[in-house]
Amino acid sequence: MFLIALLTKALTTAVIVLAASFVAERARPFLAALVLALPISTGPAYVILALDHDAAFIADAALSSLAGNVAIAPAAIAYAVLARRGAGLLPSYLAMIAAWLAAALAVKAFAWTTVSAVILNLVVFALATAITRRWRGGEKPPPMQRRWYDLPLRAAIVVSVVISVILVSERLGPAATGIAALFPASFTSFILLMHHRLGGPAVASAFVNGMTMIFGFTGFLLALHLFAAQGAVWTGLGVGLAIPVAWSALLLVLSRRGARAAP
Repeated sequence: MFLIALLTKALTTAVIVLAASFVAERARPFLAALVLALPISTGPAYVILALDHDAAFIADAALSSLAGNVAIAPAAIAYAVLARRGAGLLPSYLAMIAAWLAAALAVKAFAWTTVSAVILNLVVFALATAITRRWRGGEKPPPMQRRWYDLPLRAAIVVSVVISVILVSERLGPAATGIAALFPASFTSFILLMHHRLGGPAVASAFVNGMTMIFGFTGFLLALHLFAAQGAVWTGLGVGLAIPVAWSALLLVLSRRGARAAP
């Protein structure tokens, strides 16, 4: 029964993530990043966790996720540096995973408060945005013919992440769960499928554009932590999920206004 419930939860999440990734691959890097930076894997993972754990567990896990959220910045930079220089998929992807894992483990070694975790996010993402500013341009990719393994590969990635998060939550507690829930499943599937088809620079551009969008994801984790600490997990999920959507919508409006104002 546990296995059936586990697979059902993972497959439900996979449907959500796959739908978002199909939108992302048809857009220019800025728009792709708007979709990829949404909590399309972490959000459903926390919904699943909220069904099985109490508010205190969710609050602690969300705080761990809030601090560990910064690990995506060195991961994006590591991938972008190699991909933009023409490195192949394997070295670029392995560099991203190694950077993410090293940063996540470094963050996990410290005890974080809400304030210190928020400050960490502001500092790291401000620096990452400045470092990658010149890498964010790019055009809409040409139409692509789907390959037979696109859907199975994406589903396998997402299902593996969700199952791992659930299993970690059952055995290692909220801190490890919070880090595991942050594994960049959407960026991973996008890189594995698109590095050869779009080219490393185009995929890197979508990835580093996420450094601006990620502030909305930070808001999701912060809202979830604060509301869960008061026992209102579902309110926190609702408010939290609305924040990155609103942030991405605001960035989209500003981007279009900037495009119209450009000579």
